[in-house]
Amino acid sequence: MQEKTGNTLFKNIIQPWAICGLGMLFYCYNYFMRVSPSVMQEDLMQNLHINAYQFGTLAAFYYYAYTPMQIPVGMIYDRLGIRFVQFFAVIITVIGVGVFMSAPTYSQACLGRFLIGLGAAFSYIGVLKLASVWLPTNRFATAAGMTTALGMLAAIFSDEVLTKFVASIGYQSALKMAFMVGIGLCFIILVFMRSKPKTKLAHLDKVNHEPMSMKELFTALREILANKQIWIIGAIGCLFYLPASVFLDLWGIPYLVAAHGLTHHEAASSISLVFLGWIISGPSIGALSDNISKRKLPLLISSVFSTIMICIVFYTPGISLTTLNIAFFFLGIFCGAHPLCFALGKENSTLRFSGTAVAVTNSLIMLGGLIFQPVVGMLLDKHAGDVVLENGIPLYSAADYTYALSIIPIGLLISIILTFLLKETHCKSVVTSESKKIVSKNDLAYGVGV
Repeated sequence: MQEKTGNTLFKNIIQPWAICGLGMLFYCYNYFMRVSPSVMQEDLMQNLHINAYQFGTLAAFYYYAYTPMQIPVGMIYDRLGIRFVQFFAVIITVIGVGVFMSAPTYSQACLGRFLIGLGAAFSYIGVLKLASVWLPTNRFATAAGMTTALGMLAAIFSDEVLTKFVASIGYQSALKMAFMVGIGLCFIILVFMRSKPKTKLAHLDKVNHEPMSMKELFTALREILANKQIWIIGAIGCLFYLPASVFLDLWGIPYLVAAHGLTHHEAASSISLVFLGWIISGPSIGALSDNISKRKLPLLISSVFSTIMICIVFYTPGISLTTLNIAFFFLGIFCGAHPLCFALGKENSTLRFSGTAVAVTNSLIMLGGLIFQPVVGMLLDKHAGDVVLENGIPLYSAADYTYALSIIPIGLLISIILTFLLKETHCKSVVTSESKKIVSKNDLAYGVGV
């Protein structure tokens, strides 16, 4: 009896979360590489002889691949499964790291960032697809929050540790270690990853996860893109994520150095507090949302307070370092509700189309980095006028950064307004008239939309 209980525990709890954890490792690696340029700004601008707009564009090349790939990634996962797709995705990411760290020219560095984004495009969607296959539906938002939290932990490591390595041995040598870690991750994914359970799990025994035909995939995509709620969720997610995709990922450390006179290490430590707050609140808000069966209210409250925190950081004159750090920590706390956007995207589609639905949502969300990272650089150059160079590095004032980064609170205000247009899902997926034609009887028996 005890052995049977142990097997049941492993099969229904330990193994599902362990498999999802492997996908989370890939996402951590992806997030580490995504935010890494922020701690290399001076070295990259000096070595590649570029200005703020070019630096923002270099970082955004990650998103030029990542963002448009989200929809095909979801369809690929829905069609081919997870294990080998994710293995090859990690390989592409590692190749991109190799190209980026050894690039002697700006164009080759852009190619490296593009390849990193191309491979990393499979990371977050892969975790959410694993969660939809291996975990109960009422644990989806919890898994999404945990994934984001672990990504933030990787970002803290990037800010704190990579900053020191870049200062001591240079960014190229520092990235060699990331390259080797990526190679190790390839083998871990190949050996231990599983696309789906060998036998039906107790909480998933009525769900059909067999690969869909191309006709079903395109029907799913057509249905999802015709759903107005998906577009609203994507717009909210994009604007609500601007503190991360624009500030934390790229411009946060340079802003704090210029506007608040911090050292690079102090700036990295302050930014880490945002990630720390996010780590704490991401899983907590996801679990709270699952337990109260509400998505809209937590998202609305978090959006309001995130706007207040970012305005304190940008517009409070003479703010002390202590106050700044407190504001950053609570910014992370309130931004932790962001993964609810993925849960909303999933729940506004049928369970059968979860990979494609979340991919479309993520694609819309990631437009923020693609569009606004270079825009901030352009606004910096515009506001600064004739940029002063010091040792080949352009210098920007506090006023330049405040002007350029004002797009973040503006975006957050718009996201608050859009939240009132959301329909509460109560943590349940829907079945539309189109999807009823092709969703299997097993899906319907599971209670989708009930």
